[in-house]
Amino acid sequence: MKKVVIFIVEGQTDKRTLEKIFKKIYRNKNIHYEVTDGDITTNDKININNVENEIFNLINAYLKDQKLKVSDVWQIVHIFDMDGAYIPDDNIIEGSSSKFVYSTTNISCNNIEKVKERNSKKRTIMDYLLKVSTIRNIPYKCYYLSSNLEHALYDKLNLSEEEKRDYADDFYDMFLDKEILFVEFLNKVVVNGVPDSFPSSWRYIKEELHSLERHTNLNLYFKENPIL
Repeated sequence: MKKVVIFIVEGQTDKRTLEKIFKKIYRNKNIHYEVTDGDITTNDKININNVENEIFNLINAYLKDQKLKVSDVWQIVHIFDMDGAYIPDDNIIEGSSSKFVYSTTNISCNNIEKVKERNSKKRTIMDYLLKVSTIRNIPYKCYYLSSNLEHALYDKLNLSEEEKRDYADDFYDMFLDKEILFVEFLNKVVVNGVPDSFPSSWRYIKEELHSLERHTNLNLYFKENPIL
């Protein structure tokens, strides 16, 4: 039986965009996408004391459904939206909406403190998970899309849910039967100056305004897991 790779992404449109591409690229592996209920790094019920258990609960629900064991899982790959979490507080500005509105230089909201609190919590959880190498003996590793998946892959910010679905379908159609070009697309279009090593890539995204800009280190996953 093939080992299972479980990808954790933040929502259904993230899954819609990436699942088929990864399955085609890695035909030799079983690929499963687990979709979190929103952002696990900003969930009020999750903190550094229980986040590993919460991640395992996501995995375990899938294992039980598929009648698999923990030993059947080869790795857990967690893909984060950066959401400008590491920008200076001075780049959080007063806006007219209760929603967080993103640009490549600031986040605006009519409640600045709410953004600051969100960013602080998100940073704390991500910084903790970056030090985690296994969850229940399953290899675990984190990658990012910045400032979120839509920005990284489509160069669009502040999309509606309907727009996200439409772009997800169009994006997959662009790589239909040529999924291998997705890796080239990341390297040529989305990386945008991110260093070509895992530790350096995370140091980079935490600096200045990079967590609002269009970047990714997901390309490193393909470097670390060569396509056969």
